[in-house]
Amino acid sequence: MEPRFSLPDSTPRSSKKELVIGGVKIYIYGLEELVRPSGVEVAVLYLAHMRTRTYLVTEAIAHEKRWKEEEGGVDCCYNGYEESWRAYGNMDLMSVISGSAQDFKLILDYLPTYLPQFTNFRNVMLGISLGAHMAYRLASLAPGQFEGYAIVVGCPTIGSLLLSRLGIESTAFNTSNAELGKVGYDELQSAMDEQQRRRWPQMIAEQISEGDRKVFEDFPTDVPVLLCSGKQDPLVPAFYTTAWLENRRRMSVSPREGDNIEFFVQDNTGHSCTKEMVSMIAAWLGNMHESQIVALAPVMTESRL
Repeated sequence: MEPRFSLPDSTPRSSKKELVIGGVKIYIYGLEELVRPSGVEVAVLYLAHMRTRTYLVTEAIAHEKRWKEEEGGVDCCYNGYEESWRAYGNMDLMSVISGSAQDFKLILDYLPTYLPQFTNFRNVMLGISLGAHMAYRLASLAPGQFEGYAIVVGCPTIGSLLLSRLGIESTAFNTSNAELGKVGYDELQSAMDEQQRRRWPQMIAEQISEGDRKVFEDFPTDVPVLLCSGKQDPLVPAFYTTAWLENRRRMSVSPREGDNIEFFVQDNTGHSCTKEMVSMIAAWLGNMHESQIVALAPVMTESRL
């Protein structure tokens, strides 16, 4: 399998500035290296990492020099979470996704007040795994505030993904794994055992269904989007994204809607953000932005953990 991206020791590290916004500690990377330090627009790349990891994982991406010497990223840290069905299972996973989206929205709204030397902010979202699930859902909280989304090994239809992980057989409902989330709760409940019903209560099912609906209806069609998946990903298979894209294009008002979406599925790759994906993201960013870019990393308070 292709290895996860790691920053070479020889790569010079960017400057790192700490801020606290609404109780959320963030790190801004590359601010001191900006060629034009004030009075101009700045592009901000927000980075959201995977579950069971910290901001230090995506900090390597923030330091990556292929963004251009003056670029960087934003990263959000959530420590201390277990795997999908441990602790509170789905409730834990979805509360992290919802809380993350709200925290990023908070930072997005208030960051300009902490950096008044810039007159215009151009925001780009980059999420990996759990951060990618969150990035899909952040779009409905922040309409028009992001100019692009890079989403790596993420799923736009959390309901379908979690029902498959729960062991629900799609064939029992004459559908596919990618469409499981569309099956009504009453119908699902009749086919679930006691443990499955406990892990998939109606309240969480309805919340997830509503979130998936918003992703389908509200995710922007007028900004560049780069989606990356691993062909051998056992956790978030690429077919969830493929089915979502096909449905989205089929329901599009304009036949050209979706032309600004790139979908890269890397062979010999599992649930990982690889160096090839990072290179693609760098080129994608370069095509979108000529303005200066900085990196920003939030670390959540103890109450979030």
